[in-house]
Amino acid sequence: MNAPPLRPIVIPLGNARERKQFSTIKRDLAVIRFCLIVLVTIACLIVGVAAGSLLAPTAVAVILALVLAPIANALERLGLWPGAAALITAVVIIGTITVGTIVFTPSLTTMIKRAPAFVTSVEHKLRPLQKQLAAVENASQQIARATNAPSPGAAHVVPVAAPPSEIPGVIVTTVATTAPSIIAQILYVTVLTIFLLSSRRYYTAQLILMPRRHVDRIRVARICRDVKMRVSGYLFTLAMINVGLVVATTICFSIAGIPNPLLWGLAYGILNFIPIIGPTSIILFSAIVGFATADTLIGAITPPLILLAIDTVEAYLVQPWLLSRRLVVSPIAIFVMAATLVWMWGAPAAITAVPILILLHTVMVHVPSMRPLAMLLATEHRSSVRR
Repeated sequence: MNAPPLRPIVIPLGNARERKQFSTIKRDLAVIRFCLIVLVTIACLIVGVAAGSLLAPTAVAVILALVLAPIANALERLGLWPGAAALITAVVIIGTITVGTIVFTPSLTTMIKRAPAFVTSVEHKLRPLQKQLAAVENASQQIARATNAPSPGAAHVVPVAAPPSEIPGVIVTTVATTAPSIIAQILYVTVLTIFLLSSRRYYTAQLILMPRRHVDRIRVARICRDVKMRVSGYLFTLAMINVGLVVATTICFSIAGIPNPLLWGLAYGILNFIPIIGPTSIILFSAIVGFATADTLIGAITPPLILLAIDTVEAYLVQPWLLSRRLVVSPIAIFVMAATLVWMWGAPAAITAVPILILLHTVMVHVPSMRPLAMLLATEHRSSVRR
């Protein structure tokens, strides 16, 4: 016996007044949702600023764990216990960075002590330009006196700056007072990195099993897989690129006869972790130092030209070749995120801008309600996300 065909169930929508009330409620809920998102964003910024001393090293430790995960995996494939592999990886890498910083501290101190000489040299070289601008300045002062006559009892206060000879002492005092907190943060980052590396598989499994529905577990598993491939792969590849930049910059500066070539190479390699802002800063700083120390125009422009040439090759050839599949966020989002992190946690936190953006973009792609935001963060050739 054949069953009767199924008929669609029609739910009456009510009269026009009920439909209008429904649309009004729907609009009000959308407004409330938008206001809640704004309030949560403001609350996150406030908490980020207030707890910056804890959140900043935590973010650095998470990024280091993602960078060092391929090395720990390689050591585990050689037969090492996961805890031992994590301990060796974290201690060797962080210890190398710390020892390198200590070794190059005398060179940095020498450059700091020479800061007054740099200032004097720049003033001496800018003196002809100042003489040419003196006439314009005198004319502007005469116009200002004619338009704004000072009152009889008013006194002109000239701000007094610290003499250049006191600059090194102030910097050394600042470093001495902040050394204990720096050491504590290094220890915190090291220990947390070791724990994250040794327990990464356990916490990944627990994170996947956290949702109740099977569909959500599959989604979380895909998020963890993509985060591992994109963030960890991007950071490890970028670290290898920056090692190559250190070598290339050191060789080029040595051939050009520029003092402290290895220090310049390390500075450029470290700052290159901060897209756009880092390379631009080191190029401008090398131009200032070259202008202050060189006797000729060729000698002054040689350091920034070398760094500009290396940056051009690295940005337009090496990175697109090696990182085009992993770097999926737009330069505008990178710049805004880096500026926000610098405001919240200081300049060193800008290194975490790109990894955080890649992680957020990966999560947003897999969550249907957040895919419009993922489209805003993505580059032009990656703007299409999975529907």
